[in-house]
Amino acid sequence: MMTAYNFLRDLHSTCSFQTREGKKYGRASYSELRRWIVNKALIVNGETVEPDEPLDFPIFSVVLFPKHPVTLL
Repeated sequence: MMTAYNFLRDLHSTCSFQTREGKKYGRASYSELRRWIVNKALIVNGETVEPDEPLDFPIFSVVLFPKHPVTLL
């Protein structure tokens, strides 16, 4: 079972997301990734998810920051 948070962490190890907090720069922290999910900045297969929610596979689409979309898959 893979949760939304685990999925984003695994993706982060490959993609190296950059921080979006204020004027900071560099790699996003794991707690920041969790906040992204809590703040509905991650949409998987067209639905928002919670950090501890198990994901339904197969995954067809992942959108990060839907107000300013960054489509990953």
